[in-house]
Amino acid sequence: MLTANYQQFYQQAKSFIPEERLITDRFRTLAYGTDASFYRLVPKILVQVKDEAEMIALMRLAAELALPICFRGSGTSLSGQSITDSIMLALTSDWKDLTVLDDGARIKMQCGVLGSEANRALAPHQRMLALMPASIDAATVGGMAINNAAGMNSLDTYTMMESMRLVLLDGTVLDTADPLSRKAFRQVQGPLLAGIEQLADQLRSNPALAERVTRKYQIKNTTGYGLRSLLEYDDPIDMLAHLMIGSEGTLGFISEITHRSIAMQPYKASAFLVFNDIRNAGVAVTRFKLDKAPVSAAEMIDYYALKAVQHMDGVPGYLADIPTGATALLVQVESDNKEQLWQQVAEVEAMIADLELAVPAQFTDRPEEYSAYWQVRKGIFPAVGATRPAGTTALIEDVAFPIESLADALVELQQLMQQYNYDDGVIYGHALDGNLHFIFSQGFQTDAEVQRYHEFMDVVCKMVVERYDGSLKAEHGTGRNMAPYVQAEWGDEAYQIMRSIKQLFDPQGILNPDVMITDDPQLHIRNLKPLAQVSDVVDQCIECGFCERMCPSRNLTLSPRQRIITRRELMRLEGKDADQFSDQYDYMGIDTCAGCGLCSTVCPVQINTGDLIRDLRHERNASHSNMAQWAADHFGSLASAARTAFGIADGGHRLLGSKAMGAVTRSARKLSGERLGHWSPSTPTAAPKIKPQQLITTDAVTDSSPHNGDQKLKVVYLPSCASRTMGPARGAEFQQSLQQVTEKLLQRAGYEVIYPAGLGDQCCGMPFKSKGMFDQAEQKAAQTLAMLEDATQQGDIPVYCDTSPCVMRLKEHMAEQHSKVKLFEPVEFIHSYLLDKLPLQKQSEPVALHITCSARRLGLADKTLAIMQACSDNVVVPEQITCCGFAGDKGFTTPELNASALSTLAKQVGHCESGYSTSRTCEIGLSEHAGIDYQSIVYLVDRCCGRDTA
Repeated sequence: MLTANYQQFYQQAKSFIPEERLITDRFRTLAYGTDASFYRLVPKILVQVKDEAEMIALMRLAAELALPICFRGSGTSLSGQSITDSIMLALTSDWKDLTVLDDGARIKMQCGVLGSEANRALAPHQRMLALMPASIDAATVGGMAINNAAGMNSLDTYTMMESMRLVLLDGTVLDTADPLSRKAFRQVQGPLLAGIEQLADQLRSNPALAERVTRKYQIKNTTGYGLRSLLEYDDPIDMLAHLMIGSEGTLGFISEITHRSIAMQPYKASAFLVFNDIRNAGVAVTRFKLDKAPVSAAEMIDYYALKAVQHMDGVPGYLADIPTGATALLVQVESDNKEQLWQQVAEVEAMIADLELAVPAQFTDRPEEYSAYWQVRKGIFPAVGATRPAGTTALIEDVAFPIESLADALVELQQLMQQYNYDDGVIYGHALDGNLHFIFSQGFQTDAEVQRYHEFMDVVCKMVVERYDGSLKAEHGTGRNMAPYVQAEWGDEAYQIMRSIKQLFDPQGILNPDVMITDDPQLHIRNLKPLAQVSDVVDQCIECGFCERMCPSRNLTLSPRQRIITRRELMRLEGKDADQFSDQYDYMGIDTCAGCGLCSTVCPVQINTGDLIRDLRHERNASHSNMAQWAADHFGSLASAARTAFGIADGGHRLLGSKAMGAVTRSARKLSGERLGHWSPSTPTAAPKIKPQQLITTDAVTDSSPHNGDQKLKVVYLPSCASRTMGPARGAEFQQSLQQVTEKLLQRAGYEVIYPAGLGDQCCGMPFKSKGMFDQAEQKAAQTLAMLEDATQQGDIPVYCDTSPCVMRLKEHMAEQHSKVKLFEPVEFIHSYLLDKLPLQKQSEPVALHITCSARRLGLADKTLAIMQACSDNVVVPEQITCCGFAGDKGFTTPELNASALSTLAKQVGHCESGYSTSRTCEIGLSEHAGIDYQSIVYLVDRCCGRDTA
């Protein structure tokens, strides 16, 4: 129950914010209000804010009622700066506008643009953001600005920001790139600007303090407010704008930012330089820095961090057997000239020739290899966090030392961790800048554990500040875990200037209180996040949020991170609270999960939250196992019934028309309590039956060599149950069934097409697995595999399956059975065996491509795009569309998931002639929400061969 002042906020906000975006129930405020840090606060009200006008009105309302507010982007912050127990103002997915300027030299972005989205926009210009935080794929540019993110080079947001648009607590807007806005701001905010100028004069009048401020920013530093802006700029508006960088939402809101970009060098080479101990690694990187080595980055990764990432794709084999205590530098060299690149590599190797390496230096200039190295580097924190003991939290700290003292500081930091029994602690980071991160497992269940952490932080801070005059926070932001130590690092006078800055911007103290400036010396050990054990599938999760951008339900109900957060909370609750949570979790956690597994493709420890949800469905559906077994045993009859149902629906569509048919089915769905399936004009017609004479038994196959000289090529064709039952939608561009077009295309390429006997009764098992019916899923997969083994004469003939998800499911089963069957997904077979046999004629009309989640997980995204580009000069791959959310049959039973996942599709592909994919069910939802027809990529290939598929 909200108290009176929060109730008043809610009621007044309701006048301009729809109620569905004003969230007060504990389930969602917990889920949406948790970030990547080891702290937890649950908002009383979470508002989903879609534009600047709403943000201004909400900030003014909060100021009027003196209620604390906190801004929220992606929630990848590590220091507790994006959580609150008051009002959270969270960005919706609407803040995505960006404009590339000056041929990529600059880029203007709304604050909700992800760093990865900005880099995709810059890539055609051979430019990129200068910022390189490990979270760049998942973090918003607004979040990076408000935390002064940097990363694997020396360039930070403060340095690369050209202009910004910001909102102060009273709603005043300033666009620093607009002279009229600057003039108006001076008139309205004169006292604020005068106060900033006064503070600048105070700092400049103290030469010793001014010199200290300048010196402390010669290394990375995000502890407290950016006092350097008071020295480096003369106009108080420019001072104000740069004070906003790194202010962590405590001074105002950044709604838009313009960055200068940097050039992408065409030639790169990377290597893990492995030293026998951490001191020699420190010596090497100090030389690189002081002697101006031609390296763009040098990332330190100690022994335990290297062990934690051994499972990741792309880790070179020579890191497997390194000696205990060895430490690596991941070094990158870049050039616009290949010959010069290798000269630079030789120069780097010469600089460390006297330092013994545990393994010889092995630089690679192959993009697929060095890109994998840097993905490994980005995944260190989650990977190390995944190795923590059950019930503990992975804590990460972020310090910087003057480069001259780096080697000594490394050894001392390592000794301190051992002294305080953090034996699993790891050290890694941007060593070229003297910037180190260290991670260790920490339990908070007992007072003794909390006290150990408190004492360790005190001694580390004393070592960093007093012994080395370093930075307590180099780039992760001050947050809650370093706010009590800001005064210790900066001293009384500098800290008082910071307090004055806070007072000028936020006299009521309601903008993210306690973050940056606090009177609580114990703040860093309060409100610690519990991490209950849930399942071996997800217990490794540290709630970093890297997964969220891939999830089709992220804007409808929950993301993978939020499913894990709420499941952990549910395991802790009892009684009525648990029952209420469980009821909400049924729909938001279980029913609306597509189970696509795309979360695992960006998770550094490859957690597939879909596996957790399938386990929960298994538990929930246990009472229906007999029904599932009947369905598995009578699958052929059910498939025939489904084909008949599609035929009946198509008959109704033909007689009534789309509008009337839609009205009838919507009414029926409401009357049934949403139990009847969803219908749309994109719903398929019935597919024609495969004729009996097409089915060939093993005895009829005489030549089992598919690629043998002049003999006819053979392929076993496995149409999925979806393509056997679902024909094209009424009115689709191509009216032949997928099976018919596929057969003709294979024959055109010179293949004899073989259909396995018993096909009608089989499927890959995916419909059963997605519902948690694991025994039946394995049964159907095993039966299908046995059928294929017979049809292919134990793997002598390749198998072509026309649907990506089915191939992925069968390959999982085949790997377990060590099957010899050679199974190909459509893209893989077309790319490898058909393209060179077909007379393709490119078309110029724009065509849309949807790469299915299964094709992505099978590593076929590039090949899919290559096939499309072989057929068209104008291929459109829409942004922000990952899994389509149709998820087998969920497009019929839970259509809102499909609608949410594809909400931005139509405006991106509406100008296209047609769309293509590799899953019949996905194509239904894509067609409905795109405004154009989507069909299998096979249709496009066939059309470009001159085939008439009408």
